[in-house]
Amino acid sequence: MTRGIKLFKILGIQVSLDFTWFVVFSLVVWSLAVGYFPVQYPGQVGLTYFLMGIISSLLLFASVLFHELSHSHVANKLGLEIKEITLFIFGGVAKLSKEPDDPMIELKIAIAGPLSSVFLAALFWVLKNIIETAIASPFITAILGYLVMINIVLVVFNLIPGFPLDGGRVLRAILWLRTGDVQKATEVTSSIGKGFAMLLIFFGIVQILAANFLGGMWAVFIGLFLQQAAESGYQQVLLKKALLGVNVKDAMTKDVVTISSDYAIAKVVEDFFFVYHFIGFPVVSDGHLVGMLTLNDVRTVPKQEWHNTFVKDVMDSNINNMIIEAKDNVMDALTKMISLEKGRLPVMDNNKLVGIITRQDIMKLMVIKQRPADWRGNRYFAVFRVNLFRRNKFINHLIPAVNILKKYL
Repeated sequence: MTRGIKLFKILGIQVSLDFTWFVVFSLVVWSLAVGYFPVQYPGQVGLTYFLMGIISSLLLFASVLFHELSHSHVANKLGLEIKEITLFIFGGVAKLSKEPDDPMIELKIAIAGPLSSVFLAALFWVLKNIIETAIASPFITAILGYLVMINIVLVVFNLIPGFPLDGGRVLRAILWLRTGDVQKATEVTSSIGKGFAMLLIFFGIVQILAANFLGGMWAVFIGLFLQQAAESGYQQVLLKKALLGVNVKDAMTKDVVTISSDYAIAKVVEDFFFVYHFIGFPVVSDGHLVGMLTLNDVRTVPKQEWHNTFVKDVMDSNINNMIIEAKDNVMDALTKMISLEKGRLPVMDNNKLVGIITRQDIMKLMVIKQRPADWRGNRYFAVFRVNLFRRNKFINHLIPAVNILKKYL
């Protein structure tokens, strides 16, 4: 389960707030209230500056959300389903159902974000000038002036031609369109992205040595995150190439062990988890698939209540989102697992449960498909094995995040 707060839906997209968002929100409010506004607009009392900082920070994240919604709305219009945007410590992440498979689609999605920030910068500039003329309120014009500046910064930052920034996405789409080779295009733009990340880290270290500890550490963290995201983007392309043409039915486990929704948790633990050593089972009722039960679900029930608690009471019944078809590509299954933060998916064929596919199944398939000699010299495979299939929140964010991991300021 994704930790955080579900806020509202807009354009059919769920907007959520990760708990880490409160960290950066507090830092931005503090830096504006004690640094930016007192320097730019002196002569106000401290409470006024903190009020300006709070309003400006909220509108900053509204700008980030508008940027993300622009990407997501265009992606949805072009057939790449995005159901959720999460605001967190580094800005915003849109969870994609799959990556673009056409350079023009990639180009349209990538350019939507910077265009939206340009629009907001122009809008805030117009509002600032109107208010300056009409009512001459320094409180409001100061906030609008900051929003003009920060949206311009977002545009400039995002247009740096390094993957996974928007500029890197645009450059990758252009190179992909000209060469027809998405792997080479990603390799080039990822290298630029990693180079920019290293410069950011170096700049952060210099800032720390110059006694600007907070700003320096922020730059270092952004650089490290951006470097990881750039490398992850290239890893994903290699992974997609390795799994090209492989269907779910070729990787799934066909002998599916199911459990009844009416079983007590005590029976499931004793007769299924201890016997089969699986960490999750499909749940059926009257011959129909109705959910999935995992060890994590069982752990939510106190042991003394196992005999009186039934599978249907604790299973994940949101099964329609988890289903993958046997004819689907394995890469689509992996992307869905990461997007949903699941380790396994039930496989259907003609509305019949025919198997279950896990990340470990996909890992085994990759090992079989590739010669050991090919993998020994490939440093990315080590990252696949160690990180990509590990169930932790940071890695679970990586593949969805490589489309829109940029808004860090």
